[in-house]
Amino acid sequence: MDSGDEINIYIDNEVNDYYGEDANNTDCNYDSLITEEDSMDSDDSYTEKTRLEGPKDQNYTVLKQSDIRERQENTIAEVATILSVSEAAATVLLRHYNWSVSKVHEAWFADEDRVRKNLGLFDKPIIEIPCDSEIMCGICFDLFPRDEIVSAACGHPYCIECFRYYISTSINDGPGCLILRCPDMTCCAAIDGDMVNKLVLDEEKNKYSTYLYRSYVEENKKIKWCPGPGCNRWHLTLLQST
Repeated sequence: MDSGDEINIYIDNEVNDYYGEDANNTDCNYDSLITEEDSMDSDDSYTEKTRLEGPKDQNYTVLKQSDIRERQENTIAEVATILSVSEAAATVLLRHYNWSVSKVHEAWFADEDRVRKNLGLFDKPIIEIPCDSEIMCGICFDLFPRDEIVSAACGHPYCIECFRYYISTSINDGPGCLILRCPDMTCCAAIDGDMVNKLVLDEEKNKYSTYLYRSYVEENKKIKWCPGPGCNRWHLTLLQST
């Protein structure tokens, strides 16, 4: 790249770095940009901001955080519509298949029941909650009114406070919360984003959202963080252009 080329870099540092990188290192070496070999599927859901001109096989589009989030939301909505599932379920599917829409479709239409079973996306409860006026929580074993009992798609009953603590603890432990399952050791039901947003506080919701955003960038073969040391703190991403 010629030193005289004008480059408009869009950066966004609103989200805290939950992965523990050195927040004080903000040097970014744009001469060390690397290419992604996989070609990008055609997709008009993102807005092109800047193209770094170089050799023909090294063209990039620099996107800021809001553009990536919009692209992520559009991908989730697309899968949810095509498969006739909730956006929370679509997110679980995309996370499992590294945000590849084609892999999700291939697996789902080949054997929907198998995919649902493996990922804990049950379409009906596997146990029936008793019709009693009070239900026993599966964690603290106290009795609670039915309106104070919640469960994942499996139907295992838990009191609101226990389930909230279970989810919040997982979120505060790190990005493993994105594959959280029912507290019952014998159950694999997924705890999806809808349940998270229903139960936890705003701080945990923001952390969960950030983990999901970073997952989209780091597990998606078509998107790369800028390789400059410490630059990922600024959420600067590189997307190969076609």
